Amino acid sequence: MSALINPDYVSLILRVAVGAAMIAHGVQKVKGGWGKQSGAWVATMGVPPAAARLVTLLEFFGGILLIVGLLVPLVAAFFVIQFAAIIVMKSSKMKAGFMAAGEKPGFELDYVYLILSLGILLLGSGALSLDALLGIL
Repeated sequence: MSALINPDYVSLILRVAVGAAMIAHGVQKVKGGWGKQSGAWVATMGVPPAAARLVTLLEFFGGILLIVGLLVPLVAAFFVIQFAAIIVMKSSKMKAGFMAAGEKPGFELDYVYLILSLGILLLGSGALSLDALLGIL
């Protein structure tokens, strides 16, 4: 069976959607002082505050890179790692379930971002990307 739509277009749609969402997340953290607020929050769970700064950089600049299609497999792999770590942290440290329940958070959105990032990683940059234009990755 053939694909209903060209995989290059699927890659573009996923890259732009996830990239825009990641930029929005990153901007919130930038406004909070480049991850200082989120750094204080993750420190309460035993995670070094520097990790929050790295996530801020990844979300903001990684989102831009996804949209333009530059270094896509690398950025997508970092997002897969990030969201897998968030899921593990939420479920182990915060006792979160898949869906939020009462005061307990859920990790369903993190799971969706993990799967979308994995899809981008598996699809690659596609023909409609700077990676393809520059002949890299």
